Amino acid sequence: MNFVLIFLLWLFLNIMIGLTMDFALFTQTTPEMKDANIFAKILSSEFWASVEWMFLIPANRIGNTFLSAAQISLSSYVFDFLAQLWSNAYWLKLPTTIDDYVGMFLILFGMYAAKYTLFG
Repeated sequence: MNFVLIFLLWLFLNIMIGLTMDFALFTQTTPEMKDANIFAKILSSEFWASVEWMFLIPANRIGNTFLSAAQISLSSYVFDFLAQLWSNAYWLKLPTTIDDYVGMFLILFGMYAAKYTLFG
């Protein structure tokens, strides 16, 4: 039972990382920020990036208890991609293009190839 709670906390933290990462990346591109000056855009991005780290550090420390470093890295790419799909569909109202999927496939393939090249 304890492991399930820790895993759920880790899952929640990774979801929050994905959301705050998207806020940090895309808030300055929203219509509300279109006419904002560069300092307002940087301040907004830095605020959300700092909030992201408040979730990132505990998520990695918790994940390190049951995942290897490579698995944590791979899982972060998966969560980031899922957050990108969410932000495209529900926030930015943009289609997810084929290059998004190809990019994710290349990242996953590269990590898979690197794992088996380095570790046999």
